[in-house]
Amino acid sequence: MSLHSNNQPSTTKMFVEFRKQTSAHLPIGHSFIPFDILLTVVNSHEIDSQLTVKGLFTELPYSDMGLRYHFTKLIDSGWIELEAVSTDARLKKVKPTTKLLKQFGLVASSLACYLK
Repeated sequence: MSLHSNNQPSTTKMFVEFRKQTSAHLPIGHSFIPFDILLTVVNSHEIDSQLTVKGLFTELPYSDMGLRYHFTKLIDSGWIELEAVSTDARLKKVKPTTKLLKQFGLVASSLACYLK
């Protein structure tokens, strides 16, 4: 069974290019944890949903220790940022930085030919 029609690039080729572009533009290395953190943060931003640190850690299927390590690295290197929640001082919102949004835009542009 073929994964693609004759008029479309192969699905496998698209996945290979996606991995290449995300590796080139995002700090994901060899782990899916930072990728999943970044993807969740950007998706939350795009759907205009408030994402708290607790919500992020609950949503992803990784250990708190693994998440915390990558989460801290992403904050320290300027990919995501925290913002206080005005209604509850115990909560922090997780937001993408301009740097992250720009890099996601570059990934999207490089993959546009696959999304036709």
